[in-house]
Amino acid sequence: METKIRVVLVQPEGEINIGSVARLVKNFDVDELYLVDPVARITDKTREFAAKAIDVLDKIIVVKTLYDALQGVEFSACTSAIVGGEKDVLRHPITPWQLVELVRNKERIAVVFGRESVGLTREEISQCDVLVSIPANPIYPTLNLSHAVAIILYELYKGLKHSVKREGLYKSASRETIDLILKYFESIVDKLERDERRKEKVYVSFKRIINKSNPSDAEAHNILYIMRKISLMAEKVARNNCDH
Repeated sequence: METKIRVVLVQPEGEINIGSVARLVKNFDVDELYLVDPVARITDKTREFAAKAIDVLDKIIVVKTLYDALQGVEFSACTSAIVGGEKDVLRHPITPWQLVELVRNKERIAVVFGRESVGLTREEISQCDVLVSIPANPIYPTLNLSHAVAIILYELYKGLKHSVKREGLYKSASRETIDLILKYFESIVDKLERDERRKEKVYVSFKRIINKSNPSDAEAHNILYIMRKISLMAEKVARNNCDH
């Protein structure tokens, strides 16, 4: 099974960068290029920098929101040069090569890149399954948009399309199963914890752990089985607390 890759640019501001990314899409055999509410337009300069990837520009899909751009993918990764502290779990990143291992058995994935000026918002990052950051000099870690796209697409191409496929070892859990696990966990946290900020931190932490672990179908169904039981127990605890 070959993983289909979608590159998503959120509100790209530079016409040249769009052309450069289109060229990279063709260089690394990416399947789709989405623009979310673009600031820049496709101009002659864009086409110049796209070089022999003008056909990619002609097939660009423009959508209004990041939510729209993530429809139909099994797994999504947001990117950022900004990493968080120990308690900021939303900004606990993985590396591009760790991303390759997580998506090796996925059918369709999206990699999301932010605005050249300010990157992605926290709300946008929360819509993705993981955060990816490219290790760089901490004094100046921010890369040009097209350079960041090139590094991550190279790692994905090297690991998914150019290497020998390690198929048949196990079947990865479906997106539906993962979402169901997260739904049960969110319900459990909602019943047992009153502090809204703590709820969010616990949920985001669990979501990151599950998505980073890339569980097999069998592993995920075992987790789902126990989640259902815990959910019933949490419901009883919540009901008893209300009665008292």
